Amino acid sequence: MRIFTRILGVLLILTALCLFFWQDIREVFTDRLNDKIIEGFQNEDNDVKVNALEKFITGAEPSGKAGINIKDDMIGILKIEAANITEPVYYGPLSEEKLRNGVGLLEASDHLDMQNIPIAGHRVEGAGIRFNYLDKANVGDEIEFITRKGIKKYKIYDIFEVTPTEVDILDQHEDEPQILTLITCEDYNPETLLFEKRLIVKAKIIEED
Repeated sequence: MRIFTRILGVLLILTALCLFFWQDIREVFTDRLNDKIIEGFQNEDNDVKVNALEKFITGAEPSGKAGINIKDDMIGILKIEAANITEPVYYGPLSEEKLRNGVGLLEASDHLDMQNIPIAGHRVEGAGIRFNYLDKANVGDEIEFITRKGIKKYKIYDIFEVTPTEVDILDQHEDEPQILTLITCEDYNPETLLFEKRLIVKAKIIEED
């Protein structure tokens, strides 16, 4: 009986520790999985395997039998060093599966040659993953967008909030330089359980490799 009580006590302590450090554990595992995905993209691999533990902790969703399909689904890597963001970017259309695996273009028709490239991502509260730290970006910070075509660099020139219905932020202006429009949720309302605003970060191209 004493042995059972001790084992139960140890299990309860371990469970409490896991719950207390859950966000830290999730961040570590997500960073590690992101590194695997990014390395696979750079090595031109077809897929990145996701084990059961990684799937459980990170919420990642395998897009194929072999794991996450990066050959067909992934368009590049987004880096904002000042905001500690390095995320896989997936082709549209945006889906919950892709948002769990990284960030992504909005529509299936979106492409790298658009004048205004929209990229959306979740905010994962309490963990430094996806676009949770996007609000740490400032005007003047640089963004790298690494794709199979090369590296494009952008400089942030505007940061603001909009309502979900203000979709003019996605308008195309073909006679103007290319920009990125980064989008994430903002202003969570606990009564409605909804994010009532969208945080928008606009960045203009400054260099293309």
